[in-house]
Formats: sequence, structure tokens, C-alpha cells
Amino acid sequence: CMKVTKSNYYSKAVDNEYMSYSQFKLFDECPAKAMAILNGEYKQEETDSMLVGSYVDAWLDGEIVKFQERHPEIFNSRTGELKANFKQAQDLCDLIAKDEYLYKQLKGKRQVIITGSIAGVKFKGKIDSLLADKIVDGKVLKDCEDIWKDGQKQPFYKANGYDVQGAIYKTLYKQMKGKDLPFELAVVTKEKTPDKRLFVFSDETIEEALQEIIAKAPVFDAIKRGEEPAWNCGKCDYCKSIKALNENSVEVL
Repeated sequence: CMKVTKSNYYSKAVDNEYMSYSQFKLFDECPAKAMAILNGEYKQEETDSMLVGSYVDAWLDGEIVKFQERHPEIFNSRTGELKANFKQAQDLCDLIAKDEYLYKQLKGKRQVIITGSIAGVKFKGKIDSLLADKIVDGKVLKDCEDIWKDGQKQPFYKANGYDVQGAIYKTLYKQMKGKDLPFELAVVTKEKTPDKRLFVFSDETIEEALQEIIAKAPVFDAIKRGEEPAWNCGKCDYCKSIKALNENSVEVL
């Protein structure tokens, strides 16, 4: 069994052996896309929205200078100043620093690696902030409003799968340490006047998400191991990129 460390956490070998919250989400959205990414055949675009979240994470980790060096694209090449999105990210960092309680929630033991198994499938996770009495995950979100997904309005945490993340992290931590800690989201928003919110997941919400993982993870793992075919969702960017039309592709208006 491969030991997961900070240096190999995102490696291909570890991703092949372990499932994670983000990988589970990928398989849930489109197994064909998930396999294409795993096999190095398709690279997921890193959006500005993702980079803003990574900026705040890097600041909390004390690695903001390294982050800025790795991502020169966040600066205006003409003025040398941060682009608007990342000025906002720095403003959010300043906002967190000024809120003593929020800062304390996010400055526990940072980026703690956890591993274990759910339904016979090996999982890995990386805790943003581990405190003595809770697991805290920081999120930078547009807002905390409901989101339209799959033809219906869903709470933001359900639409983004944060309940699944909570179930994975709680389960793995309990397996490793024998302690059942609550899972909390610490959210700052990118609204004109940013909001700050704290959410804790109820046992019922976590149990429902855990049952979803138990039902789906073995199927996704079988696809990873080549025992089941990876089907296409037909809607994502990857599916569009490999689409080939034929005489049956004509749509009736």
C-alpha cells in the first residue's frame, strides 16, 4: 500500500491507487472524462475561480510568495499589479485576518493528509484546518444561494458535493484517529460586500452522503481498474471535444 505524502499527494500513481473527493465528483459527473484525466489524455482547465480559492489557501498556508511565483498570470504584465480577481482574493485574505474567530477556524493544523477506505475503496483526503474538536474546510464561493443543477434547485452544499466531502473526511479521520469530529465549512463570498458564514453538517446530512458514496464508489473503482466501461455524459467539455457526428446526430426542431 503506497504511503500518501505531501510530495506525492497529486501524483498519477497515488491518484490511480486512491480515490478522493474531487476524483469521486469527476466520476459522478462523467466517468469518461475522469478516466481521460487519469490517463493523461485530457487536462482540466484551471479557471480563475479555482485559482482564487488556491490563492486564499496559499495565503493561509504561509506560501503566498511561492504561489505568486508559480502563477505569474495572476499579475497584469503591463503594471505588475494583481489582476482584479486576485486583488479581490487578497481582500478576502485581509477580511479573514481581521475576523479573529474565522481566522482561528482556518489556522488549525493545515493540509493534514488522511487515508482509509469506504466500501472497500481506498480514499485519500487533505484537511484544510484540523482543530482539536472539528475538521474545517475553507471555501471561497460566489455566494451561498441555492444552485440550479439537474433541473432542480439544490442547496449550494449539495450542488457542489460538500456533503460528500464531509462524509469522506469524517470517515477517514475516524478510521485513522478513532475520533468522530464534526465537519464544518468556513465560507467567504465574492459578493460586492463579501459575506462570511460558518456551516456544520448534521449527522443526517453526512449519513445520506455516506450512503451515496457506498453505492457509487465501488462502481467508479471498477471503472478505474478497467473492469467496467467508462460511459460518456455527453454534456461536458471533454465529451464535446471528442464528439463525432453521423447521420443519426440530426436533431428535430
